[in-house]
Amino acid sequence: MIAVIGGTGKLGQGLVARLAMAGEEVIIGSRTPKKAERVAKELSEKIGEKIKGTGNEEAARQAELVILSIPFKGMEKILNQIKPALNPDKIVVSVIVPFSFEEGWAVLSQSKSGSAAEEVASRTPKNVPVISTFQTASANRMRDLGEPLSADVPVCGDDEDAKNQVIELVEKLPGARAIDAGPLANSALTEAVGVLLIDLTRRHGVKRIGLKFEGV
Repeated sequence: MIAVIGGTGKLGQGLVARLAMAGEEVIIGSRTPKKAERVAKELSEKIGEKIKGTGNEEAARQAELVILSIPFKGMEKILNQIKPALNPDKIVVSVIVPFSFEEGWAVLSQSKSGSAAEEVASRTPKNVPVISTFQTASANRMRDLGEPLSADVPVCGDDEDAKNQVIELVEKLPGARAIDAGPLANSALTEAVGVLLIDLTRRHGVKRIGLKFEGV
């Protein structure tokens, strides 16, 4: 079971739908359980796959892999909600891009821990592996379920077994190529690139923008 905390948002909904279409059992977590249930029903009807919805803590409790698709601002409150449900047998995946809009442009938000993913790790129970990925994924492309992602997806983490599991999961999504991007500390780089891509979509008036590496 995979929980997508914040699965009612744009990127979250796309992730939920694509994971379910890839054959994964998925549950949406939200601060408002009824909203999670409503979005789960809508997505289930859209793609013909069963998706569940509930509150954040219960979703994390039911899942083996917990994806955090939540805003950087307010992250601490949500992590405190789900913390009792986390243990070393679970994997936490941060897809958080820490940014804000200033004068209409995307600007990287600074984290005390170096990156949002490292901050997640500092706020989760000890020995719970934290992996980061999908910071460079376009929310619009993720939600366009009729098209493959057609993008490389960096994956960062310190726990090699957990990272490999996430790499395998990423590559279940059509058009996604997972790239081992090193330790969790490198999330500072992938998060910054994610902010750059958000900025570029606005500067160039495009809805979708992706990332591909040559020679890897």
